[in-house]
Amino acid sequence: MAPAPKFSMQEQEDIILNAAANCIEKTSLLDFTMSAVAKEAAISMGSIYKHVQCKEDIIFALAIRVFKHYSMIFKEILELPLTTPERIMGITLLNPMKMQLYPFDTHLDAFVANELVVTKTSPLWTERMISAHQHCEEIFYQTMKQAVQNNELICDDENEIEAMIDEINLGGWSLTVGYQNVERITQIRQIALGTAQLHEPVASDSAIVRIFTRLINSYQWQTPLDKAGIEKTVQLLIARNLR
Repeated sequence: MAPAPKFSMQEQEDIILNAAANCIEKTSLLDFTMSAVAKEAAISMGSIYKHVQCKEDIIFALAIRVFKHYSMIFKEILELPLTTPERIMGITLLNPMKMQLYPFDTHLDAFVANELVVTKTSPLWTERMISAHQHCEEIFYQTMKQAVQNNELICDDENEIEAMIDEINLGGWSLTVGYQNVERITQIRQIALGTAQLHEPVASDSAIVRIFTRLINSYQWQTPLDKAGIEKTVQLLIARNLR
C-alpha cells in the first residue's frame, strides 16, 4: 500500500502559491520561474504540475487569492452600522495599503486582464476567477437588494429595480477602479522620477469623493449621502484599521 500523502491537495496548493509569492517578491511577475517555485516549496515538479501548468496559472491563482481577500473586506464594510450610501462610499475611502495582501497586488490586476496571459491560463483557473468575481458581485447585489426591500432605496417602478441596482453597482465600481488606475499612472511617474511613496487614502473632501457623492445622490434614498455621513464612515474605517 502506498504511504499516505504528507499534505492534502489543498495544503499542497497553499504551499505552492505561498512559495510562488515569495519567488515573485524576490524577482518579479515577469522573472520568476516554475523551477524556482518548486525549489522554494520543496515540492517536486510533478506535484507542482498537479495544481498549476504554467506561470500564467500561478498569476491567476494569486490574483484569485487577492480578489477573495478584497471581497471579504468589502463584505465587512457593507455590514457596518451605516446607511447603504455610506457603506458604498466606504469602499472608496479604504486605504489601499491596509487592504494589500501582497506587495505586487496591483500588478496582478494588469496581468490577469492581459489577453496573452488569459489565453495561456488553464480553464480551471479562469473558471475559478469567474466564480470569485461572481461571488463579489453577489455581495454588492444583495446589499442593494436589501436597501430596496427596506425602502432605504426608493424606486417607483418595480420593473426598473434590477436595472437601477446594476447602474449603481457598475457606476460605483467604475469610478473606484478608474480612479485607482489614474493613481497608478501617477505612481509610475513618481517611480521614474525616484520620488515614489505609499499613497494615503483619498481625503474625505477630495474630487473623487465629491463625484461619488453626486452619483449616489442622483438616486432616491431615504437618507442621502452628506458630509457628516462621510466623516462617520471615515471614523468607522479607522476603528477597523481599514484607513
